[in-house]
Amino acid sequence: MCSYWWNCHLLLLACYIVRSVAGTTEAASGFDEMISGTKRKYYMLGGKGGVGKTSCAASLAVKFANNGHPTLVVSTDPAHSLSDSFAQDLTGGALVPVEGPDYPLFALEINPEKFREEFQNAAQKKGGTGVKDFMDGMGLGMIADQLGELKLGELLDSPPPGLDEAIAISKVIQFLESQEYSMFTRIVFDTAPTGHTLRLLSLPDFLDASIGKILKLRQKIASATSAIKSVFGQEETRQNAADKLEKLRERMIKVRELFRDTDSTEFVIVTIPTVMAVSESSRLSASLKKENVPVKRLIVNQILPPSTSDCKFCAMKRKDQMRALDIVQNDPELSSLSMIQAPLVDVEIRGVPALKFLGDIIWK
Repeated sequence: MCSYWWNCHLLLLACYIVRSVAGTTEAASGFDEMISGTKRKYYMLGGKGGVGKTSCAASLAVKFANNGHPTLVVSTDPAHSLSDSFAQDLTGGALVPVEGPDYPLFALEINPEKFREEFQNAAQKKGGTGVKDFMDGMGLGMIADQLGELKLGELLDSPPPGLDEAIAISKVIQFLESQEYSMFTRIVFDTAPTGHTLRLLSLPDFLDASIGKILKLRQKIASATSAIKSVFGQEETRQNAADKLEKLRERMIKVRELFRDTDSTEFVIVTIPTVMAVSESSRLSASLKKENVPVKRLIVNQILPPSTSDCKFCAMKRKDQMRALDIVQNDPELSSLSMIQAPLVDVEIRGVPALKFLGDIIWK
């Protein structure tokens, strides 16, 4: 244990040296600004797979909790690793208290399998299916009967594309509306790799537009069917379905506005000092700006600390990293971001004490 903490102190010193020797134009990460105020704030950390997003997100959550903010850290990555990062079982799709921080810290690994089971159970109530119930409500029961032999419910046995993102959106809605989450003043998202995350951020726009088209189509056929439905007593059911769609649309608008709110939301890009990773980060930054998602910070992770006696491998690796850092400083999408350099450490970042150590390096 003594040697571990000695290594920690040496690495912390090395981090300061890296920052001064590299001579970058990075701005301060401004952690004081991140913890100021009691209004709830959302932080999303994302980037290419394998760059250390989970460690950075978990360390930020620990730092928030240790600075007086009841905090929730959420993994939207289908391949969860929060449990590994905290060295604690966080599986199950429910809030789990994290042991160690000064203030309440909870973690949540979104569980698509559990969600799908719940949806299947709800869809099979009274011997019907969710698809048929919905189409009945829209006044399209005859079509649903004709499609019944296709056994559409069996499609739920294999997740459709975008299910993980849809579940994440539903959780964000709960964060906004449910009393269960009202205590949290900081919510940190450990997001999936770039492609999943961009789909997550664009989903509210897609659903808003799609629901809008459905409602317009329904209005066009309403006049031709309302009299008949009134006679058979199904008008109220059909109206209830339309009301639910409208309510869902309003929720999507709230989520979209949240993602774009510069006062309450920030996306932090995490990358490593390689040309490939920096190039993907540049494209991610451009996509985020196109979606009007606030981006201020860029973490460049796993930087080799300086050494007076490099081996040939280390010297070549350091040269490649410096070239990647130069690209960051000259990239039109990344150069305006506050760059935070995090050193490559020789110990595994696992458990709250190690995450606190990493957080003290990154978040200043």
